[in-house]
Amino acid sequence: MQLLLNNKKCIVTGASQGLGKAIAILLAAEQCDLVLVARRKKPLEEVKKFIQKKYNCNVATLSIDVTSKNADTKIKDFALKQLGTIDVLINSAGGSRPTTWDAPESFWEEGMSLNFTALRKLTTKIIPIMTKNKWGRVINITGSVEPREVNVANAAKSAVHAWAKGLSRVVAANGITINSISPGRLNTEQILKRRHPNIKERKKFIKENIPVGYFGDPEDLACLAVFLSSPIARYITGELIHVDGGMKRFAH
Repeated sequence: MQLLLNNKKCIVTGASQGLGKAIAILLAAEQCDLVLVARRKKPLEEVKKFIQKKYNCNVATLSIDVTSKNADTKIKDFALKQLGTIDVLINSAGGSRPTTWDAPESFWEEGMSLNFTALRKLTTKIIPIMTKNKWGRVINITGSVEPREVNVANAAKSAVHAWAKGLSRVVAANGITINSISPGRLNTEQILKRRHPNIKERKKFIKENIPVGYFGDPEDLACLAVFLSSPIARYITGELIHVDGGMKRFAH
């Protein structure tokens, strides 16, 4: 299947590791031109070097915290300068924030800013460019809708789902699709080192919760993200799709 992504101009946030990195590499394999965004400069540059060595595409990096002041404007301006326009926005920056029910407001504000507000503000800056082009794709990498504990990220990602669904209806007539992908347990730094560092606990969790019997790889989600970014996914919008090996228990 030809995805018809050659020369599409893409922004990928959270691109220095994990899911963002995997998506960026697969977009490069489809000969997209990329702006890669993340806080950590060194690993971000390593992703750039890997892509440049392997694929024939233009890659630029911007080391910035997506929650910092005017980050949305800075990312947009940098991308326009490097790419000329923006066709695809992959919102992959984020992080789990497990906490207690009575956590201080500052903790909630930080988690909501990272996992919802920064994403919303950047998308709001990019949508007018896509509207002018009469074409665009926005893919949000979100999280579980079945929280096992109090986690700021769960609340923030649920906000993303509702906001993205509403936005998808408003921009659809302009050739823009908005979709969200909810990852399950994938072999990323965040999952292996923070959520499930103990191998015995990991095996127990898999046995009790994941029907396919293993943690997935970042590429298992990245393939879907790249497909949704393509012109051939034109009739899919406003969706929340789970990539979790069957972990989600409910049918809706």
